[in-house]
Amino acid sequence: MPNKRSKRHGTKKFYCPICEGRLWRLGGAKYHLFYQNFEEIKENTDISIQRAKLIINQNKTYLDTNRWIEEFHCPKDGNFWLTVSVNQGDYDYRPSKETDWLQTNKTLDPRSSNPSVSEFTRRMSRKPQ
Repeated sequence: MPNKRSKRHGTKKFYCPICEGRLWRLGGAKYHLFYQNFEEIKENTDISIQRAKLIINQNKTYLDTNRWIEEFHCPKDGNFWLTVSVNQGDYDYRPSKETDWLQTNKTLDPRSSNPSVSEFTRRMSRKPQ
């Protein structure tokens, strides 16, 4: 009996929001979301408001280990960044919004261009072929 103890049968499968085809994880980093006030914690997690106030008074930020942004690949539509959240073993996912990117750590601001790229390179990449 091959693969009797394989753990691969339990992996979550993600599907493309455009073509409904299978998405593949690219194995990159997971960018976890963090919150800086108790209102954000209350609306994005299932923590009570009293507990959220206590967390903010102690730490100033709350890192949500149940929500992150991760890159996926669709063979038809290319790469996607999805916001993944885990609720009692169930995975919910949706395309990432700009507000999600602003709540991550160690990522570039999506509203501005990459500061490590020169102005000449940026202009040449925008030039029509």
